[in-house]
Order: sequence, then C-alpha cells, then structure tokens
Amino acid sequence: MQEKRRFKRVPLQVKAHFRCKGMSESNLITRDLSVKGAFLKSKLRPPLGATCEIKLMLTEGDKVLEQVSVKAEVVRKEEDGFAVEFKEIPLADFIILKRIVSLNLSDDNITT
Repeated sequence: MQEKRRFKRVPLQVKAHFRCKGMSESNLITRDLSVKGAFLKSKLRPPLGATCEIKLMLTEGDKVLEQVSVKAEVVRKEEDGFAVEFKEIPLADFIILKRIVSLNLSDDNITT
C-alpha cells in the first residue's frame, strides 16, 4: 500500500480529551502523533468525516505541562480507535505541537 502521509508520525502516548457529534471522552491516549494528525485509542467510533474538537495534553504526573487544542476530521476507524486529521490549529498551539513531535522523532524517522 502506498504511504499517503506527508508528515512523519511518532509513536507517542499523550493524554487527550475528545468531543464530537454528541460524544465525548476525557481519558483518551494517542497511539501516534504528527503535526497534521493523530490516532486516538478509544472504544468510541465517531462517523467518518465528522468534525471534532480535541485537546492534547503533555503531562508529568497529574500536572499538565503543555496543552494543544485542535479541530480535526475523523479519517479512519480501526478496532482499537480512530485517526483524525487536524484541520484548524491556533498558531501558538501549532508551535507547541511541532516541538513535541520534533523532540520525539527518532533518527530512523528523520528524512534528509
């Protein structure tokens, strides 16, 4: 299968809050993350194409160190969760997200 992604995803577990089409869940964990999207582990299955609000939180213990708010579209569903593509990110949040992803790229994920 041809890889469609233009941005590298990093395997990274970040806490997330999700709200979409009358559904919400507060204790989600990401499976992976990029500057353009994420996979969220969840039993919820929002409809494909649905627009959702997501808050990603980088934490240390119970303390939230960084928080990123995005509007996203559900683009794929799997047995253990669903993938979203980020559609709207405030500039300050995008800078935080880019830094989080960049700091978690392994040498194997870096392209030249």
